Amino acid sequence: MKLMRQTRIKGWFEYYRTPCVICGSTGGCMTHEDGSVVACIRVESDKFFSKNSALPSYLHYLKEDERKKIGKHEVEALHPGNPKKDSSSLSSVYTALLDCLELDEEHYSHLISSSRQLMDEQVMIRQYKSFPDKPWETVRLLEDELGIEDFTGIPGFYLKDNKYWTIAGSKGILLPFRNHFNEIVGFQYRIDNPPNIVEVKVNRPGLKARVKEQPNLVQVTFEGEIILEQEMVLGKKWTTIVHEGDIKGWVRVVKGNRYFWLSSANKPQGTGSGDPAPIHIAVPSSQLKSWKPGNLLKARTVWLSEGPLKCDIAADSIEKLYDPLEIDDIGKTFLALPGVGAWRLAIPIMKEMGVEKVNICFDADAVSNPHVKKHLMECAKELKQQGFNANLIIWNEDEGKGIDDLFLGKRIPHIKKLF
Repeated sequence: MKLMRQTRIKGWFEYYRTPCVICGSTGGCMTHEDGSVVACIRVESDKFFSKNSALPSYLHYLKEDERKKIGKHEVEALHPGNPKKDSSSLSSVYTALLDCLELDEEHYSHLISSSRQLMDEQVMIRQYKSFPDKPWETVRLLEDELGIEDFTGIPGFYLKDNKYWTIAGSKGILLPFRNHFNEIVGFQYRIDNPPNIVEVKVNRPGLKARVKEQPNLVQVTFEGEIILEQEMVLGKKWTTIVHEGDIKGWVRVVKGNRYFWLSSANKPQGTGSGDPAPIHIAVPSSQLKSWKPGNLLKARTVWLSEGPLKCDIAADSIEKLYDPLEIDDIGKTFLALPGVGAWRLAIPIMKEMGVEKVNICFDADAVSNPHVKKHLMECAKELKQQGFNANLIIWNEDEGKGIDDLFLGKRIPHIKKLF
């Protein structure tokens, strides 16, 4: 298994399936091929690597004895994907795709469960569907429906064996991303059974860990040598890794990512979901029902949060908790970021929508989680510089992790004016 992944930046590789030696997390952080320096997206330094991107990173120079050159055998090659089509073309294909799909019973049951509390009409209006069992057959239906045979530039679609088009993905619930013109410009899908993964906090560079066998058999190595293999309990508790009398770091087993982009990056004739990643605009179902695709949504006040399903639920819940005069003041439109670090992507969209006031509504751990708190503070600072007014949305963690959990519990947050 390749642990690193090639990036578009020459000589830089992403910590793909192995933890960053600075923050201990996988994904997003990069190291130079000579092993001398790391660009970390989670731990700050006094030197930026990418300051103005949607996800800034910071340079960390390693000591001589901490450096390790990256061999080609460790790196998964990058296959440059095709540029994305324009939003109108994406929406045309994706809308037709949803018409060809169904919602499985187990996925429907999840959406109407006590944890989501969606009604049948909401599920129908928002067009939640299941990823198809035979995606190549779905594409054949699309070819007949749209009269096209080439899906180049449509994220998720790729040419299998240079013979036929199909869709990359796994079994799960497809969640449409709608832009501020009500065009479907992308999807995330919520997989049914995410695998367990290992998180690592590095004390000595060279420590690595992986789940050797699901669900929880963990193999720990130090500088390539296996130093531990044992089953670990899934949860928040860290296991200290000691080797030859020295603490190398800490590991724990957690549930892997459940949400993934519909993307065919690194597939033949495939297209990635990003550049830029889409932002989902969530409005109440009653409003979505009458929102004609192509019409720009205007909103004086919006909520800035993350996660399409979370924001859909929050948008539908808000009308039940506040009266019309209150809603006129606090707004009922949610912008669902692809991650809290991607807040910069929302600024030009909000300007186009005529937004004046932003309710910053990250998860309840925004103050206690240093990574989230950093993005919150940077976001607030930039909003002020850009001339927006802003409120900070606050609630207790025991009332719910996300704003959707809070609203479904029939509780309202504290709205603190910032500027």
